[in-house]
Amino acid sequence: MKFAAIVFGCVLGLGSVPWAGAQYLEPAHKEPQSSPWWASFEAGAGSLTLTSDQQKGGGQTRGALGFAGGYQATDWFRVGMHVNGWLIQAGDLYDPTKGVGVSNVGAIFDVIPSRKYRLFARGGFGLSMYDNSHPDGVNGSGRGWEAGGGYEIPIGGQLRLAPMGEYASGQLGNGSPTLPRQTGLRYSVFEFKLSIVGNFGHRR
Repeated sequence: MKFAAIVFGCVLGLGSVPWAGAQYLEPAHKEPQSSPWWASFEAGAGSLTLTSDQQKGGGQTRGALGFAGGYQATDWFRVGMHVNGWLIQAGDLYDPTKGVGVSNVGAIFDVIPSRKYRLFARGGFGLSMYDNSHPDGVNGSGRGWEAGGGYEIPIGGQLRLAPMGEYASGQLGNGSPTLPRQTGLRYSVFEFKLSIVGNFGHRR
């Protein structure tokens, strides 16, 4: 009985102090996951080439502008929508007959193998569009795709600066970048741009 009382007292004593084993099993540091929603703005320049059934075009340097955003399921994978465009001729508010450009909109996915190095690879597919405001201009559209990647540099909080390169290509239907009218218009572009990427929101 005396031995049982001693064992019972020891059990009560151990129960009244924090268990060191539980603290040992807990990780010393756990990096917080990124917020689930993300958005980016990007600007740069690319070598844009327009070709058709009638002629082969040469690459011309054009300004590039884009927006993207979506959902980040995990720290290494995110999906979203991407709108990107290249200006061939600037529009004019006082002259509606000016303005030519190529753009695309579609679904993208980014793979980020390592949070430490923040390299990412991108792929996507969607709709390519050719817009021509000239009186004899003909708009067109068709399937398009893109592939590229970049490197994210933290600049504070959940904001990153991302230099990136990307290649995009697609069909533009039967447009008229020059006269006479072209058929089977296609484009390809290789571009470099700088993107600002941010995450926001809270995971449940």
